[in-house]
Amino acid sequence: MPALAGEVFRALSDPTRRRLLDVLRRGPATTGTLAASFATTRFAVMKHLQVLVDAGLVTVERRGRERWNHLDPVPLRLLYERWLAPYAENLAVTALSLKRAAEQPDPQEDQMTVTDLPAGLGSLDVRAEIRIAAQRGRVFQTLTEMGTWWPHRFRPGSDVVFEARVGGRFYEDWGDGDGALYGVVQQLEQDSLVHVAGPMGVRGPVASVWSMTLEDAAEGTLVTLAHRAFGDIDAASQQMYAEGWTAILSLIADRSTG
Repeated sequence: MPALAGEVFRALSDPTRRRLLDVLRRGPATTGTLAASFATTRFAVMKHLQVLVDAGLVTVERRGRERWNHLDPVPLRLLYERWLAPYAENLAVTALSLKRAAEQPDPQEDQMTVTDLPAGLGSLDVRAEIRIAAQRGRVFQTLTEMGTWWPHRFRPGSDVVFEARVGGRFYEDWGDGDGALYGVVQQLEQDSLVHVAGPMGVRGPVASVWSMTLEDAAEGTLVTLAHRAFGDIDAASQQMYAEGWTAILSLIADRSTG
């Protein structure tokens, strides 16, 4: 869950914790797998992980006897929106573009020919949490009114419809029966859970499910997102969904408290 800015900065101040986050950027990992990647003891790694959990940068999922650790980008997104976005986004983008261009290898030094390869099978495992200063009923209402705020459109000006019932469709309506299906509601519990299965914008073959769970928390509601998918998903799509869900959680928070 998102923490105070000071806790996030403290967590990021240690190089071992930053490296743990770099490892988790590649996908969720068990505590044992993470510990095996470091020369220090398992106990020391677990202490670092707990600092990251306390700061909201890592969430923990239990799968039987295994503890899976997920990178949670929400706190970083909130810091970005607080300090960077209002003032220096364009400057930062320009500087990063210059950095990346300067660091690219000289094409004259590398005569290897790179060709586009067909997309192979990939997987997606996104998990994130956000604490919202609003009651569960209000947050659930915002969540199920996706048609009023959902940011993605295949076609500009089209309508997004979310039918808040089991078997209900989540889709983009282009009119005259045309459109795109994002998913179908598999489970819905009033003020507690929305569970959807469907391609969520992936055009190729994919098996995909996502859910949002709402729980009472101090001074508001804790929203936990989980999205898993397998199929025609490349690295760019993985990053796009991770960033997209982070933005969507921020939207839900803004609209629930506005």
